[in-house]
Amino acid sequence: MLRAMAVSLGLLLVPAGNAAVAEEPPDLRGTWRLDVQRSDDARARIAEVAGPPQLMGGGASGLTILPELNTRSEVERLELRAWMMSVAEQLGRLEIEQTTDEVKLYLGDDSLRIFYLTREHVRQDGRGRKLRSSARLEGGQLFLEELGDKGLKLVEVLTPVPSVGWLIHALRFEHSLLKQPLNLRLVYVREGE
Repeated sequence: MLRAMAVSLGLLLVPAGNAAVAEEPPDLRGTWRLDVQRSDDARARIAEVAGPPQLMGGGASGLTILPELNTRSEVERLELRAWMMSVAEQLGRLEIEQTTDEVKLYLGDDSLRIFYLTREHVRQDGRGRKLRSSARLEGGQLFLEELGDKGLKLVEVLTPVPSVGWLIHALRFEHSLLKQPLNLRLVYVREGE
């Protein structure tokens, strides 16, 4: 599934090579800055999949004392959209710490996610939602997956391209409140290069 998602996002897939040779895991450590010219516009893509920043379908119109059927889901959609936009504001800088057992991703100034390479685990996101998380290194890439309630699914593939000093970060975010999944391709350049 993750490999198919990586292909659909146009990622470089590194062949596994000779199974008898131990493969070095990719070195993702360091501070990376977003290359805006080579990356998708996250805010525009979010607007496409999450809809407008106001209630749709007459929800909460005030014209009746009875609640409209879609008001709650519309409010939840707006909250999700606002959260996604706030995350998009933090995409400019990515810091990665990596050991043999875990990977820590710092996004922007205050967002930290920890993934364990040896086991699945449960964590909470910035909105208090419980997420079942997993991570693995395969073929020179880091695959991350988080699953939550209401169809929430986040799949990420981080691919270093050492020859040009890039880190390609492809992600797919699914949620029942979105019109369609959010697919992003972000290109980061190692700071100092």
